[in-house]
Amino acid sequence: MQATPSAHRPITYRLFLPLLAVAALAGGCSTLDIPRADNYPATGQKKARAVHHWDVLADDVAQRIAEKIGDWPAGEYPIYIPPAGDSGFNLGFRKLLITRLVDRGITVSTHPTAVELAFDAQIVQHYAPVSNSLQMPFTRLAAGVAVARDWHLYAQSTTSVVTSALAAGALLDASLLATNGAAAGGPTRTEVLITTSLESGQRYLARTADVYYIEADDTPLYALPPPLPAPTPLKTWRVVVP
Repeated sequence: MQATPSAHRPITYRLFLPLLAVAALAGGCSTLDIPRADNYPATGQKKARAVHHWDVLADDVAQRIAEKIGDWPAGEYPIYIPPAGDSGFNLGFRKLLITRLVDRGITVSTHPTAVELAFDAQIVQHYAPVSNSLQMPFTRLAAGVAVARDWHLYAQSTTSVVTSALAAGALLDASLLATNGAAAGGPTRTEVLITTSLESGQRYLARTADVYYIEADDTPLYALPPPLPAPTPLKTWRVVVP
């Protein structure tokens, strides 16, 4: 007696067809003579969201500078930190950096000296969209895991699997948003590169570089104000009496 085909077998075949089509397409494109795009290994990067984070960076920079000049005679080479522009970050970071250096017993001058500690903040704005840069990461992750790992469950209980995954992710996202605000969404497309340079006699004695994520709405804190327009030239007329 011939066995009756399973009721789920046609559904399984229908699920396999899109996968086979994708595999065929990928196989046809594999012969292109161009390098593929690989991801970098997973790393972590801080997000600057408060003046306290500027203070943490200033303290870290001061510690690294103190270690670099630890063998200098005390007070013999005072350091001057020149202003770096009138942005909110530049004004605040300079004050914090001076404070943290003085806390470590480093002599900081109020006037230019032979040794300067210059710093700079550069805003980097990426314009290409990123699919995983979302404000609700766990909602996206829950749905993604269900599709990639549990696709075979769709034939029996597609609706219940997806609904449960999305509900759990949405609940966790709501909790993170309530605790951490929008920054719970992870990386942004806006970064700031902060560099410091200990310089003397046209030479670099020490240098640091740090990168932070920032929210796009916070870029005015790091951007320099636009330059003032050039004054309108005045014309002078001389009255000649006939």
